[in-house]
Amino acid sequence: MANTVIINGDNRKFTINPEIKRYALIDAGFTKTKRGNFMYKHPLYNESPYNATCQLKLTINEDLDHLTMVVTDTNGLQKVNIFKNKQLAPMVELLNFILKDLEDRQIIAPC
Repeated sequence: MANTVIINGDNRKFTINPEIKRYALIDAGFTKTKRGNFMYKHPLYNESPYNATCQLKLTINEDLDHLTMVVTDTNGLQKVNIFKNKQLAPMVELLNFILKDLEDRQIIAPC
């Protein structure tokens, strides 16, 4: 986990918003893990979320001061760069929408 993260293939940097609140995480769809961290998973899909080939995984530690953010395959085992293929533009659009929503909820902030 780090203070500043970059998604594979993207040039934007994100950090945890200093105004973050625990209830905002739960409202946004984060779930609490056994270790007390907050995890967010969202499929990046074109037509159906059941056929999604990639997903966004975001984890914030229980102290709300470190995070990880990565786009992975559906198994969550390998990082995927959705920015290098123009056919994946709808996935990039959905990713941008999710990141904007998390910024609006004061969970993450651009650096």
